[in-house]
This record gives sequence, structure tokens and C-alpha cells, in this order.
Amino acid sequence: MSRILFQINYDVHPEKRDDYLAAAKELEAYIRSKTDHNYMVVEDKNKANSFTEVYILKDEAEFEGLEDEMDDTIYGLTTKILSQYVVDGKTRYYTYYEID
Repeated sequence: MSRILFQINYDVHPEKRDDYLAAAKELEAYIRSKTDHNYMVVEDKNKANSFTEVYILKDEAEFEGLEDEMDDTIYGLTTKILSQYVVDGKTRYYTYYEID
């Protein structure tokens, strides 16, 4: 089965960067401690305040189960990030499948 790379891209208000980073680090630590997902948050080297949440998932079943694993903490932190820090609340989603 092919692994899946799932990305969520967004830009953060520059004046809210520090608060965003604290929330993103909290979300990343929580996801790593409570799930088996390979997850990280990265910043675009060439565009300040442009961030991507990256999941590397082992198969389609893990990808399909992402929303089912969203508990109150993950939901709350995600909602906080999108509503308070992301420019216009706009996100871009990308899904890539590993070639066999």
C-alpha cells in the first residue's frame, strides 16, 4: 500500500506569530503523544509566516481515520489556530500518494 502525504497550508498574521507558534507546538506535541501519526509543522523557508502541517500516513485507512481521531483537545487547538491566527481563515489542502 502507498503512503500518503497530507498537507494543510496557511499564512499566519505576522503580529500573531509568537502566539501561533505556541499553539502549533502544543498541537504537534499532543498529536505525537496521543496518536501514531507522523506529524509535523514546518515553515516555508522563502515566505515568512507561511506554515504547513504535514502528515505522513501509512495507508488509506489511516488517512480516512484522521477526522475520527480528532478529540476535544485537537479540535480546540485546530479551531483556535484557524480562527485566531490564520489570515482570513484560508487554508489549502494537498494530498499526495506515494508511487509504487
